[in-house]
Amino acid sequence: MDAFEEDLFYQVASVYAEAKQAFLQHLGMSQARYHLLALIAEKGEIRHADLQQYLLLDGATITRLVKQFEAEGLVCRRLDPQDNRYTLASLTDGGRHVMAGIGEAHRVFVTRLLDGISNEEQQVTVRVLKQLRAMIHLVQQEDQGQGEAHFTTKGI
Repeated sequence: MDAFEEDLFYQVASVYAEAKQAFLQHLGMSQARYHLLALIAEKGEIRHADLQQYLLLDGATITRLVKQFEAEGLVCRRLDPQDNRYTLASLTDGGRHVMAGIGEAHRVFVTRLLDGISNEEQQVTVRVLKQLRAMIHLVQQEDQGQGEAHFTTKGI
């Protein structure tokens, strides 16, 4: 890979990672807490076991985070009426209010990030990234159609 290609992919990955981290710092919330709350908001009501699978966190961490949110009045828990071995979590009215505030905070944050970047530059960037994603999908389809990997570590 030449220097430009390396720099392109490095910059794309870095911008995403740094923007995500900066937003979480802006919120004053850890990544695990944010993702857990956002997932509960998205799903409406969800089992702890499903939270584990989606977030790739151990059960003790999920339970601890959900209990913290419950103590803060953002989440409520109840036994699953279909299988009382499972606990369900859902947002309270307070949790929905917090998520609405996070949504607004995100809009303000993104506006601040894009300040000074013209609308035209933003549109070109999005168009190029969409083209890049389309090419990724095309390459994946071509690779699947050939049924074999083009690179192997055999013999290395």
